[in-house]
Amino acid sequence: MTVDGEVATPIAPVERVTRGRGGRFEFLDALRGLAALAVVIQHASERLWPGYFRFSEAHFGLGEFGVFVFFLVSGFIIPASMERGRSLRAFWVGRFFRLYPLYWACITAAVILHSIHRYNLPKGFLDHPGLEFLSNLTMVHFFLGGPDVQVVGASWSLSYELAFYLFLSLLLIGGLNRRSVPLAVLAVCLIAPGALLTPSMLTGSQATVLTRVLVAAATILVALVFARLAADRVSALAAILLAFIAVPLVLNQPGPSVLTFGYFATMFVGTVLYRITSGEISARRGWAVFAFAVCVIFGISLFVKDAPDPITGVWVTWLKQPFTIIPAYLLFAGALLLRRRSFPRPLLFLGRISYSLYLVHALLLDGPRWTTPVLGIPATWLTLFTWVIAAVSIAAVTYRLIEKPCHNLGHRLITRIDARRPADRAGAAAA
Repeated sequence: MTVDGEVATPIAPVERVTRGRGGRFEFLDALRGLAALAVVIQHASERLWPGYFRFSEAHFGLGEFGVFVFFLVSGFIIPASMERGRSLRAFWVGRFFRLYPLYWACITAAVILHSIHRYNLPKGFLDHPGLEFLSNLTMVHFFLGGPDVQVVGASWSLSYELAFYLFLSLLLIGGLNRRSVPLAVLAVCLIAPGALLTPSMLTGSQATVLTRVLVAAATILVALVFARLAADRVSALAAILLAFIAVPLVLNQPGPSVLTFGYFATMFVGTVLYRITSGEISARRGWAVFAFAVCVIFGISLFVKDAPDPITGVWVTWLKQPFTIIPAYLLFAGALLLRRRSFPRPLLFLGRISYSLYLVHALLLDGPRWTTPVLGIPATWLTLFTWVIAAVSIAAVTYRLIEKPCHNLGHRLITRIDARRPADRAGAAAA
């Protein structure tokens, strides 16, 4: 596989067995809709009910549940998108126009709303607004400054998504992208050792000469391995560039490394489930990896010490993570098993606008609230309903006016790139 080359083996008929109305993956749209709604309800409810916030921190995090569903969806669909026979360049063009225009629009809207006192920017951002604004534009801001500098609060997961794309690109260049079972098992096995790594190994307060040397060594090692596996010089240079971006970023993640490895393991598990539907691995083998991941998540949780939450002070037990993460896995598995069935249209609509909904809802939570009941409905419930309805409505507009047109523009550019490739290959053959 070269950077602009063809996939060596054709994709099995995954699209035929999982597509529904309009040629879309219905079960994935339904999962996206549920995940986005879970995140919206979590963030709105924790603002309105301190008791709910304490419950979600101690027992079951609805928003975190939604994020893990999103990661499983990404692990399932991104390899399918990357391996459909287009070049790696075309994949990144498509991802750019799919993610960045709306994201940049939300960042700009957040800054404007802050200027009129309708949105609160984090203190870390306000300390160095120019630098942090540029950092946020990259979408890897979470690895550069952590949650204290991100303009749109829900955008931290996008940094992990982008890093996942970088690692998948490396695997594609190295011809290892279809070895999803060993990759997923390795990622799951690294969750527990990840707890030994120091957060922010490059820029954090705990960073030392040793941690920086380790990051440099890991980066060079990954770059050399994938440059060696690459098919030609251009691909080798691309692999080196990708390694020098991805490895330092991920090792500089600001939170517990066990969560970082958990996020990536979840995405690789999603890829294994995709391989089942594409016919590349047996169902028994794929579901065994799924079960292994669930068991490891539960087993690691047994060794987590009970401790007070630093924000709410509520006592957090070892049950919090498995009670939050494992239901996300089970929901995805259930939807996958029902993939040949149709799903409710409202849920599919939420799935289509899920990216817009995930980003824009955060811009509403510092806005006006109801202060008095109406028709016996408490003010807090009225505020929740208002925020959710407003978020869905605005997301539908941003999807129509920003997200979809930019996505279509990306598709047109990809078509042009693909159209040039036969001529490029013919010219190379003649030379």
